[in-house]
Amino acid sequence: MDAHIKLLKALADETRMKIVQCLLDGERCACAIVPAIGKAQPTVSQHLKILEEAGVLDSRRNGVNIWYKIRSDEAIQIMKILNIQKIEIRITCEECT
Repeated sequence: MDAHIKLLKALADETRMKIVQCLLDGERCACAIVPAIGKAQPTVSQHLKILEEAGVLDSRRNGVNIWYKIRSDEAIQIMKILNIQKIEIRITCEECT
């Protein structure tokens, strides 16, 4: 039960919900997520950490970049139930590609 509560609490924030929406298409570098969310980099980093600690996201380091992807099938199911669509990210950075 605690894992479900942790998941719901992590998703119960607009910024964190937007982050998950950005990742519905697959793995993304943090530098592409930040401009799509429209918040300061430290703010987005804090929210990414919360999502990772709740088991919603996984991360991996590639050089100086950190890549995130959705780990939780339950989070994806919740997004589908709520009919929340993905956010298209058209921003890429030179180091990520």
